[in-house]
Amino acid sequence: CCIMFGKKKKKIEISGPSNFEHRVHTGFDPQEQKFTGLPQQWHSLLADTANRPKPMVDPSCITPIQLAPMK
Repeated sequence: CCIMFGKKKKKIEISGPSNFEHRVHTGFDPQEQKFTGLPQQWHSLLADTANRPKPMVDPSCITPIQLAPMK
């Protein structure tokens, strides 16, 4: 839209990436249901997530809030 008073804001120019290097190419094998081509460090992040402990939330730390009605 237009601005009645004041200066019009300039559009910010953002350049593209510079010195970009594509070092990893990953994929997904649908038959094995596994990711392929991942760096070794990432394997532990995706390995058997069922064995990870679930975060515990103390209900006494949760502050009840009341949402303002939306107009």
